[in-house]
Amino acid sequence: MKAYTYLALMIVTLLPFVLKFRDANLPLRRNVRNALGATAIVAVPFLVWDVIVTAAGHWSFSDTYTTGIRIINLPLEEVLFFIAVPLAAVLVWDTVGFFLKR
Repeated sequence: MKAYTYLALMIVTLLPFVLKFRDANLPLRRNVRNALGATAIVAVPFLVWDVIVTAAGHWSFSDTYTTGIRIINLPLEEVLFFIAVPLAAVLVWDTVGFFLKR
């Protein structure tokens, strides 16, 4: 069960994004391309950096808390982190902005 800890954290982080995305009143639905673009701008450099420093041995990821699925020699959960956190930030930004404009 410990192997799903990091994955569970990423799902919990992404869940509000997925649930609120269905809300047609929020501007996020109209700006999904921008949200994904902003996520890519943040994710790509950090993923590259993560791959380099992991390969150099500066840090590693515990197999105890990850599923063992690897993408570019990074745990799936680490890749999801760089997608989930920026999307969650965009969701918070959009939602707060929407309600403050009311």
